[in-house]
Amino acid sequence: MKLSAQDALDLATAFRQAAKAVGDYLYGNWNDLSAADRSRLRSMDVTLMNVATDLVTHAVGIAIDAGQVSLSDLSTAAKVATDTFQSIANAKKAIVVATALIGLAATIPTGNVATIAAALQNLQKCTVT
Repeated sequence: MKLSAQDALDLATAFRQAAKAVGDYLYGNWNDLSAADRSRLRSMDVTLMNVATDLVTHAVGIAIDAGQVSLSDLSTAAKVATDTFQSIANAKKAIVVATALIGLAATIPTGNVATIAAALQNLQKCTVT
């Protein structure tokens, strides 16, 4: 399937919400985080927001083999990851999930289904509680 402009917008929205969750975690746990963890999470928040914004521009028309990865799989993974930030107990886990989110969001515009599927699987592993 080729991603339509609406599909790309929907994915971008899902990943922007995930970026907001990273920021909410960061600022909600500010006093409990080390300076290094604050810096890293702040950088990841901005990176994820930028990658999400780029999805609108670069993902339109990308063909994704729905037999391997569906649009629903991608949206659901972003939503689960977003929800995961509400129960993350430590900065290391937050950084792992944020890294996996960035990885998945960055692979979508490539259209490389194997890479997208691997990044999706990685994110799903990170969000299992």
